Amino acid sequence: MKKFLLFLGVALCATFMVNEASAQIKVGQEGQISIALESNSILYLQDKLAEEYNPDNARDKVFGSNDYLKVDYNLGKFSAGIQLDGYLPALSGFDLATYQQRDTKLTAFLSKYVQWEDGNWGVRLGDIYDQFGNGLIFRTYEDRNLGFNNSLAGARAYYNFNNMVNVKVLAGLPRLYDIRSNTVVWGGDLSLSISDMAGWYDGMVSVEGSYVGRKLNDVSQLIHPEFGGKLDSEVLHMASGRVNFEYAGFSLRGEYAAKLNNDYYSIDYNPAKGSVINIDLGYNYKRFSISGTFRRQENMTTPIEIRKGDPMFVNLGGGNVINFIPLLNRQHTYALAGLNPYRGCSIFTGGEIGGQVDVYYSLRNSKVRNKYWNFHANFSIFNTLDHVFPGRFGMPDTEIEGRNAWVDVNFDVERQWNKKLKTTVLYSYQRWDESLNHGDSADPHYFDSHIFVADVTYKINKKHSLRFEAQYLASDDYEGDWVAATIEYNFAPMLSFYVSDMWNCEATEYNYSYATDRNYLMHYYQVGATFTHSNYRVMLSYGRNRAGYVCSGGGCRYQPGFTGVNLAFTMSF
Repeated sequence: MKKFLLFLGVALCATFMVNEASAQIKVGQEGQISIALESNSILYLQDKLAEEYNPDNARDKVFGSNDYLKVDYNLGKFSAGIQLDGYLPALSGFDLATYQQRDTKLTAFLSKYVQWEDGNWGVRLGDIYDQFGNGLIFRTYEDRNLGFNNSLAGARAYYNFNNMVNVKVLAGLPRLYDIRSNTVVWGGDLSLSISDMAGWYDGMVSVEGSYVGRKLNDVSQLIHPEFGGKLDSEVLHMASGRVNFEYAGFSLRGEYAAKLNNDYYSIDYNPAKGSVINIDLGYNYKRFSISGTFRRQENMTTPIEIRKGDPMFVNLGGGNVINFIPLLNRQHTYALAGLNPYRGCSIFTGGEIGGQVDVYYSLRNSKVRNKYWNFHANFSIFNTLDHVFPGRFGMPDTEIEGRNAWVDVNFDVERQWNKKLKTTVLYSYQRWDESLNHGDSADPHYFDSHIFVADVTYKINKKHSLRFEAQYLASDDYEGDWVAATIEYNFAPMLSFYVSDMWNCEATEYNYSYATDRNYLMHYYQVGATFTHSNYRVMLSYGRNRAGYVCSGGGCRYQPGFTGVNLAFTMSF
């Protein structure tokens, strides 16, 4: 706690000092400093009922804090910056996949960069965030909700010739949680705009290609003593090709990527090549739009490091990747619709095939802004691929046929009735194979859920509004039925208060403990407030949080349950 307060104090002092100084610097040809501070802290409280039901609860944790201070300087074509990440210690759920299982340790990480951009070319030294195409062979990015940052410490250069030819090259060492890995990653990307070359400006046609190499830091890691898998080389080569087309509301984007030699990809260290094909189709006309994405991928998870004798790269976690294979199902924002999210099945089965379709239509009178209908429908489905589960310790291999892993069919309608009243209703049907959440299995175990949501916002006057949200999940499987409700009162533009509860209201074998001979029909309650002013935002809440998966931007992490007080704030100058 003392170190957290010290970190916060230093950050605040630096913020105010620089802000005061920057007020004296002229905007325009002179330099400009920008500062952003973000902090998320939780005081964990004992909750005997929740701990009895779920030993995964953060019962041994007292305090956690994830903090980020970012300072950038810009002067014409030159820019530079630093970012200090402090885990004092890391919040529960963020420390499960750290490099050395640092549950209670205080850690920090400093990143920095300098950059020069001059018209059609630019050079950057330091920490690099970038991606090639859809990120299927290379993507470095930061997602603080997931505790994920795999920035590349090295160099990047790019050149653009009249928007016809774009060339990019880079190389460096990726970040792995709170250390810099010794694995070397390098690559290049080339984009040719055929439409610009031909002088055709009514649409867009381009072809693109990328190459990425990865060299492991220790050749001894390439042989697994139990399963005997051996790579061809300590260097992995990957390549991708892409085509893009847009015309008169139509769009087509396709990408094929492949690992050109064997790589470890699964819990069994079974070396194999990999491939992925991703196709995006879309059409929009006035207030109507439809889009569809199809993908087949096999063995394409690409780790930064591979540990000898460390099944599933355990304690390296989901952040141990240099590419990005996003989940293509809808990321629900309502609690019960996102209660059991799809997290992909390729880590255990090697691959998957499927996609999603998204349809949107708006019905409105352009002369009447306060009355409209928005209709939205989404459908996603994913299946596993036929594969072989290698036998262990002399056991024979098991051939497993591909099967359905996930289905989600959902509809929502938003209605703005007048200046004061807006409603949203949603229905979602979800079906998933629970057996694939715990490992590979030849025997499916399907669960079904029907989720209903009603969301009503009433604007009392220009500054006061009230929002009420009611949800119901009906299921004969898993944890049975759930109900949830939220009441939120807003005092625009500064204050907001809310109270919510989510209750597992039906007893099943999954919320029953044989050790205590009781059903744990838990209430997950929350009360909180948000204060916003100028460049400041402060959020304070108290409540019980269910264990489960948190998803953001197409990725997920496991969050142990906890009861506690949560303080989060952001500041920017």
